Amino acid sequence: MVAGTRHPIVDPDAPSCEGEIHQVRSSRPFIGHSVQSRHVLAMVGRVAATEATVLIRGPSGVGKELIAQAVHRQSRRADRPLVAVDCASLHENLLQSELFGHERGAFTGAIQLKHGLFEVADGGSIFLDEIAEMTPALQAKLLRVIESGTLRRVGGTADIRVNVRVIAATNRSLESMLAGGAFREDLYYRLNVFSITIPPLNERVEDIPPLVEYFIRTSPLIDRRRVRLATGTLDRLLGYSWPGNVRELANVIERALILCDDEVLEPRHLPADLVASPAKREPESGPHRMRLPDLETVELRHIQRAMDYCHGHRREAASILGISERNLYRRLKDLAAFHARGMTSTEWGLEPRGRDPEPANLS
Repeated sequence: MVAGTRHPIVDPDAPSCEGEIHQVRSSRPFIGHSVQSRHVLAMVGRVAATEATVLIRGPSGVGKELIAQAVHRQSRRADRPLVAVDCASLHENLLQSELFGHERGAFTGAIQLKHGLFEVADGGSIFLDEIAEMTPALQAKLLRVIESGTLRRVGGTADIRVNVRVIAATNRSLESMLAGGAFREDLYYRLNVFSITIPPLNERVEDIPPLVEYFIRTSPLIDRRRVRLATGTLDRLLGYSWPGNVRELANVIERALILCDDEVLEPRHLPADLVASPAKREPESGPHRMRLPDLETVELRHIQRAMDYCHGHRREAASILGISERNLYRRLKDLAAFHARGMTSTEWGLEPRGRDPEPANLS
């Protein structure tokens, strides 16, 4: 089962929940060149082959569902369903019925037996997004399924055995909820067997160029045009704080492509607030302050990767980067200056790479 486009899987007579419940079928990969993203992908590779429950943490829009899909695709359950549920979008009673199913006549409107999503996902995985929004009563029912591998439909008396891997995600601190009594301690420890944290986009700005490249390349809006970014456009994108993370970046690029009539995305194609005043990052104090590379370093890293991709052929690399061969030659001299100052590729944040048709990702 491949991951992404949303399809409702509820009964035709049930209330429509399209967008909250779906079987995952196709999706983009999780793309990232930064040290943080590489760490996330390495963690996925570690846990995917196991049967451990996984808790994915991170703010909205960073790609938590993409990581859940990657865990499922690399697991032994990959040929079975991955079912995703947004726990924040459904009322408690409806969510209970959707997760665990109900018997005919269990409540008003239950005109036929309904198989719950755990039954639908049997042999595969279930992704519980925004798990922190689940009520204590539903937390108890979920705990029972995880611990015993059995469930009981609403209105039913028989225990039904299911074999489902649970992958959960949250943008909240479960530890704070635990301290306040809003989240069950026993469920917390069952879910937090293996935790993966995805940092916000403004802490991994090196991921912005490959993400932009991917969004442009896969957009249905550009037809056969070879769209590239003006230098000022990339500077704006790298300097913005991205409170909506990767989801916001995707929307910004889609909007820019709609407004662009030629092959160059200019700063004027970006939203006014992004162009007018890109967020200024105040230096943080203390030993754990965030360290970000400057724009010069990010650009040179991207050029280095393009040269690696093209095995050192300047003309091909210049075409990929959307700049002239002469301009690339000038930038390569800057790159040589970095190395002349005694910085190795590893110290500079680069690793030797062969020709790879895609950015570092999980597909």
